[in-house]
Order: sequence, then structure tokens, then C-alpha cells
Amino acid sequence: MSESKFPATRLIVIANLAVFAAMCVVSGGKAISAPSSEMLLDWGANFGPRTLNGEWWRMFSSMFLHIGFVHIAFNMAALWNLGQSAEELFGTRRFVNLYFISGFGGSCLSLLFNPGVVSAGASGAIFGVYGSLFAFFFAHRKEMGKEAFLAGSKSATAFLVLNIVLGFTFGFDNFCHLGGLVSGFLCGTFYLPRGNKPLSRHPVLGTFLLIASIYGLFKYAQTIPFDLGDRYYVLAARELMQSDRYAEASELLNNALVRKPNN
Repeated sequence: MSESKFPATRLIVIANLAVFAAMCVVSGGKAISAPSSEMLLDWGANFGPRTLNGEWWRMFSSMFLHIGFVHIAFNMAALWNLGQSAEELFGTRRFVNLYFISGFGGSCLSLLFNPGVVSAGASGAIFGVYGSLFAFFFAHRKEMGKEAFLAGSKSATAFLVLNIVLGFTFGFDNFCHLGGLVSGFLCGTFYLPRGNKPLSRHPVLGTFLLIASIYGLFKYAQTIPFDLGDRYYVLAARELMQSDRYAEASELLNNALVRKPNN
């Protein structure tokens, strides 16, 4: 198939590159190597204290931000290759659905387990694309044959292990990756072509249930009194002071000192 038959993949890649280019221009090139946490937050990175307190849209905007050239190059290469396969198998509309549902799922799991981390990148959504492809291969394992399925499984395992290692090495958000992978696998199961599997006979209901589940996890995350550690208090207080909310910043830091008087 020609590249013109993958409009969603192409547009998503272009959007990510455009945002990164804009960050580089505005920052005077600083975004190319190591954008600061403050810069990422200004551009819409996912960060528990903000996302869980009214700025829910960061779950979306963070999917188009990247932490340097290596990060975006790796992600866009993976998306360009995996996205075309998924878009061909599931169709453009369903591919767009599973991409963004996976991204939201990844952001939500990050908020649950890494709320104090400034998280950015399309990785969660890309893991979801990979999860959807694995759902397709798993559903057709008998037709594929044992050797082909095992070869695909080894490739999947290598991909996951590599990204987990990279996540620990460079501080990427592995919980975001996991949330995207699971969301993508479930979405792919509902979106299997031709409705030839029980769950794939109700794709609209499946989409609704996935979105409702992610929303439920998000609302649950808002109720958890997370211990975000010292880094959270410093970042949150700095942000409050930048907005001239000095009384709130003082109260936050006093609460931190009550927890750890010797800090």
C-alpha cells in the first residue's frame, strides 16, 4: 500500500514533529537536547498536581511532547512503522480511536503510580498500537501457524524488554507504557476485523467501556492522598509562587515540613 493510504499515521507524526519544532524555536534550541521540567509543563506535560486538579487536558497534550531529539526520533520511527500496519488492519477511524484511547490509558496509569513525575511523549499511545497488533496476531495465531506466531511473540518480547530497559536507563515512564499497552490490546480485541471473534462483535460498546474505565481510574486517582515525595512539594510550591499564590505555597511547604521536620 502507498503512504497516501495511511493518513492518520502521517498526520500524527507530522503533528508531533511540528510541536517539537515549535518547542525548539521558542526555547532557542534548548528543547533539542534536554528541555527542562518547567518547559515541558509550560507546553502541557502530564503532571499529577496539575492534571488531577483541573488541567485534565494534559493527558492529551502530553502525547505530543518529547524530551529531546533522541526521544522523538525513536518514537516517531516506531510510530511510522507500527502505525501503518495497525491502520491497514483496523482502518483509519478505528486506528485513531485506539491510538488516543491508548494514550489516555497510559497517561491515567502514570497518574496512578507516578503522579509526581513530569511525563511527556507519544510512547503510551505507541505501546497501544503495538498492543493492538499483538491482539490481532493472538486472535489469528491458528491461521498464522506456530512458527510465525512464535516469531512474532519473540519480536514483541524483545520490543517490550528493550523499552523497559530504556525506561529505567533514561527515566522514561514505564507505567505510561504499560497503561498504553493494555489499553491498546483491549482496544485491538474489540476492533478485530470482520467481527470474527466474540468481543469484536460489539466495537462501539467496547469503545464506550474502555473510555468509561479510563475515566473511572482518573476520578479514582483524584481521591488518593499520594505521597509524592519532596520533589513534588518543591515543584508545586514553585508553580504556586510563579502565579503569585504565596499563601498557598507557604501552606504547602509547611505541610512538607510537618511530614519531615529536618528537611
